[in-house]
Amino acid sequence: MGVDIHGVIECRLWGKESWASASPWQVILSLYELRHGRGDELSWDCLFGYSSTEDIVPLFGRRGLPADATSQLRLDAEDPDTAEHSHSYATWAEIAAVDWDEPCMENGRAAFYHLERWHRRPDGTLGFDAFAWPPIDVHDAAADRFGEDRTAPHDWPEGAEIEWDAYVYRPVVFTPRRLVFEDSDKWEPVFSVMRTLAGLHGDDNVRLVVYFC
Repeated sequence: MGVDIHGVIECRLWGKESWASASPWQVILSLYELRHGRGDELSWDCLFGYSSTEDIVPLFGRRGLPADATSQLRLDAEDPDTAEHSHSYATWAEIAAVDWDEPCMENGRAAFYHLERWHRRPDGTLGFDAFAWPPIDVHDAAADRFGEDRTAPHDWPEGAEIEWDAYVYRPVVFTPRRLVFEDSDKWEPVFSVMRTLAGLHGDDNVRLVVYFC
């Protein structure tokens, strides 16, 4: 079975007003209601340090559940039958402060397992297709071209690429923008809701709380 991401957007309503500065957190929407769930592991890794299949430095990695999270979130997290794990969170102020174009790879190296996969159009130009694990034929080609000890993408020479079976494969140094916003349908609806709430109630009074199961 696959793993899904779950979570909620919480808000301290009117928290930036002096008369409501101590207002409790309330759940506003769930990720489910924003149609966000399965199958986006690279962005999960970038944001919350979920899978660690690559040497990605997460932005808000495994912080645990906020101590002042809403009561239902805390009860669910303590229930062994829910199988929740890898809780984390981020306020809108933290998300808004991210440098989305700063490389998020350990030591700035290219990814170990993933490559950029580009397809060749009929006119000969290239179009980005996906971040992909290279097929064994590409590893073999890398061994022939670069040496037996340089088959992993992050060991390829600078500027190297391999064309194989209608695709061109290139090493990639991930940035948060590429991992989180390459498919804008994934996270932009979540951030749009948070951005709107933050405009009303304050950047520090809106947060995303997530977990996996």
